[in-house]
Amino acid sequence: MERGEKFAQYLVTCFGISLIFTVYFIFSPKVHLGFFGNIASLILITILPAIGVFVGNEFRRFVVPDVYFASGAVDAFKKQVFWMIGPQCIGWVIGLLFARGIMINMLGYTQF
Repeated sequence: MERGEKFAQYLVTCFGISLIFTVYFIFSPKVHLGFFGNIASLILITILPAIGVFVGNEFRRFVVPDVYFASGAVDAFKKQVFWMIGPQCIGWVIGLLFARGIMINMLGYTQF
């Protein structure tokens, strides 16, 4: 799969997750972002985690080991699952933290 297609796939996935967060923010009695705050959160939680997942995948492709040395089947399974999805998940969390920081520090939504 081409890198542009992968990034588009990451954008669609992150948009779905962002839509779930935004619907939660709309109906939450504790979070009151308003119309523009909800739009900003939808955009930021879509774009920044998608970039994080893309960078995590590129990092994974660059440093993935050719051979796993494990003490047993469970250890080998853990290592294989980590290298399959671990760097992408870490990139998603970092992108989400950046989006949260922008919402709080730059846009002034302290309830986010």
